[in-house]
Formats: sequence, structure tokens, C-alpha cells
Amino acid sequence: MTSEEAAQITAHLDRIEAMVRETNGRVRDIELWRARLQGVAATSRILWMVAGGTITAIVIAMVTRGTA
Repeated sequence: MTSEEAAQITAHLDRIEAMVRETNGRVRDIELWRARLQGVAATSRILWMVAGGTITAIVIAMVTRGTA
């Protein structure tokens, strides 16, 4: 193997290493976005459950008081 071939191999390995780092960064960003979206979805589900419970309580109160 000549020194030129070794230099080319080293350059290719450096490029591959840079691509791996870039890909890992993108995967990390995607995972962070996914975690944020899951947090928003969980918060949304909790708010819907609270709203549903509140609406149910209002309907029950209206029925028991005879205003419905």
C-alpha cells in the first residue's frame, strides 16, 4: 500500500466518521422531537380527561337538580 492509498483510505474513513456523527445528531434531534410530541400528547389526554370529567359532573348536577 502506497502512502497515497493510505491517505485516500484515511480521508474516506474521516468522511464516514463525519457522516456517522451527523446521522447521530439527526437521530438525537428526532428523538427529542418525538419525546416532546409524546409529552404534548400526554398533556392533551389529561386535559381531555379533565374536561370530560367536568362536563360529566355538570350533566350529573343538572340531571340531579332537574334542570336538564
